[in-house]
Amino acid sequence: MNITAGARRAHSVRFRPDQVRRTELGPTPAGTRVRCTVPLTGQVDEAWRTSFRAVQLEDTGFFRFRLEMGSNTIAFVVSETPGGGQANAELKTLSFLLDAVNALANRM
Repeated sequence: MNITAGARRAHSVRFRPDQVRRTELGPTPAGTRVRCTVPLTGQVDEAWRTSFRAVQLEDTGFFRFRLEMGSNTIAFVVSETPGGGQANAELKTLSFLLDAVNALANRM
């Protein structure tokens, strides 16, 4: 099979829930603030990063997710309440975000 230099690359960036790191930042009236860092797997190139910014601009509900400069890690902060699961809910939202970014990056 011959692959040309201009061939498109399929973006399929994901994360593994077992690799999410959680760091407690301290208590607040709304619960305990937790910073989650999420290492990404897959091709996080300039086209993907551009698509990430574009999707965030289309839907401001994704602004809480920060793609860290110079790495393939996304970070966000959430307030956890006892028995909460707010971080897990945010990870589901992050999964939707990654799907949208992959789709856009694959059209570029």
